[in-house]
Amino acid sequence: MTGSTNLRGRQALLAVALAAMLVTAGCTGVLDGDGDSSGSSGPQLDAVPDDASMVGYVDVAGMASDESLRELANAAFQAQDENSEYYEGPTNVDEMLEQAQNESSLDPNKVLDVTFFATEGENVPTNAEQAGAILNTEFTEDELTAAMEDEGTEFETETHQDATVYTYGYENQNALAALGDGTFAVGDTEAVYSVLDVDAGDQNALSGEVRSQFESTDDGYLRFAADIPQDQVPTDQIGQDAPVDTSAFNTVQYVSGSMSTSGDSVTTQVNLVSESSDDAARVSDVVDGALSLYSGVGNDDIRETIEAVEVEQNDDTVTVSFSETVDVLKDRIELLYSMNAGASTSGSDSGTASDGSASMTGVSVGAGSALAA
Repeated sequence: MTGSTNLRGRQALLAVALAAMLVTAGCTGVLDGDGDSSGSSGPQLDAVPDDASMVGYVDVAGMASDESLRELANAAFQAQDENSEYYEGPTNVDEMLEQAQNESSLDPNKVLDVTFFATEGENVPTNAEQAGAILNTEFTEDELTAAMEDEGTEFETETHQDATVYTYGYENQNALAALGDGTFAVGDTEAVYSVLDVDAGDQNALSGEVRSQFESTDDGYLRFAADIPQDQVPTDQIGQDAPVDTSAFNTVQYVSGSMSTSGDSVTTQVNLVSESSDDAARVSDVVDGALSLYSGVGNDDIRETIEAVEVEQNDDTVTVSFSETVDVLKDRIELLYSMNAGASTSGSDSGTASDGSASMTGVSVGAGSALAA
């Protein structure tokens, strides 16, 4: 089984969901809303294994029907098309969805929501983690597997917990299993096994602090929570060239957040949970200091956007939030792409000013949501 075959199989299965996430990420992070999301069933936390260290949720159907997100995505596509001579992709959301369906032979409108998770694992040779997802769709098992086979995926089948598991990819490391009613477990084979074990009652569902952190986030099209291993936070690399001391981030134990729309505004919120209130105060000071520093760089648009970021501390938690209107964000998107285009064509002779402005525009456009990344 070749790597390209593995890639095509994943594309046939997840193209639409990932495209929706990436398109909105290109605008303001990944966004979500408080409007009705017909068909979405909400986060499938009771299907996630208890050893997951990260869990997230994307309301794909809700995002697709949200006019604010569509405006932002269209603005990003158009700006990229106008400012990059090499860009050959879609110029609006409708073209993106049509392209996704043509490439995968699956109707993107039948993907309703995705609950994804990651867990530390020892049985996946090429990955440091096991990763999986629970897809809520309107596809049948035959439709999904046939579409993947049309793209060149070669399946082997086996049985686990009385369910058919379709394995594929290098050393059959990837798998798909139907859970019923258009719901599927996908991802690393071990992760899919774990979902089936939870469904059968042989493994506990997600509980504890990660679930608690997730459930404490605001409702939205995107929600996430993750346990942050202290020995994996590269603060020495992050702070190597930074004008602020980033060592405070060594105390962050959990990160969670959500992204939503309300009326004509988009809001992103990120929570950083430290070991104590004193540690959280240090984190708050670092974030505040960085925002103050960068607000003095660049033009008025950059300063106004950074000043819209709010930082609040409540005991051991620092909350960074960003809310802005769609019209303002569209202007920032256009500015970002035009400045990046100018920086790429100016060359090294004028790179100092152009590159710095483009970089700061990137910080300002995603000031709230980019902090999540």
